[in-house]
Amino acid sequence: MTHRLLHSEIIGKGKPVVLVHGFLSSSHYFKTLRKQLARDHQVITIDLLGFGDSPKPKEYVSYDDQVHAIHETLLYLKIEQPFTLIGHSMGALVSLRYANMYPDEVSSVQLFNPPIFTTTEQAKDAFARTNKGYNMLLHSPRRRVYWSLLKAMPRNIFQKRPEINVADTLRASRHAREGGYQRIILAAELLDDLRRSTLPTLLVVGKYDRLVYQENLNQQRLPENITIKIVETGHHTIAKTPELAEQLIRRSL
Repeated sequence: MTHRLLHSEIIGKGKPVVLVHGFLSSSHYFKTLRKQLARDHQVITIDLLGFGDSPKPKEYVSYDDQVHAIHETLLYLKIEQPFTLIGHSMGALVSLRYANMYPDEVSSVQLFNPPIFTTTEQAKDAFARTNKGYNMLLHSPRRRVYWSLLKAMPRNIFQKRPEINVADTLRASRHAREGGYQRIILAAELLDDLRRSTLPTLLVVGKYDRLVYQENLNQQRLPENITIKIVETGHHTIAKTPELAEQLIRRSL
């Protein structure tokens, strides 16, 4: 795949922090957090390949595609190295893979609410237990029709958007959506990547996120460079409790 520069925004001055959003989202997810961090840091937000305002390739997007697109974009922006890399959900998976591929460029990694599965089968089973609408959009043979119907619904694009919003979900391309789900989330490779990691790594898990994540972690022996924090949140620690997220982040910067 030919990689193109990702949509990015930079605010603040100081040591650089790169924020990577999750599945069916965009850099808008960090609108509150980035303002808080930008008081004394340079904060770089990006839209992953196929999401938000970034290019929409007509091929299914893989782990390597996302990592290389981020790498090329940060080089183009001349971001000072090493930087702190912070990812949410699928963005946490991509961030950790980036840090393992380019360890000299990253000072530390912070992973918020990543999907933590041991196998692809376990991941599929967990998603099959989610709500009917989510299953319909991700698993149904008619999912392309459902997405087309959703996109045809009228919506006010000028309405003030919260961090978690339908507009960002609908802007994701089909190839990024299905590639991210099939090739990144269902790959269930986070635990292997954690065992390969050498950098200081913070792993934040929501107590009220999928219980299987904590069960899987309890069965693992991970390297000493990894710090695990179980917090009183669900899947969206950053968007729904930005003050807590900022506290956790600053302790590890």
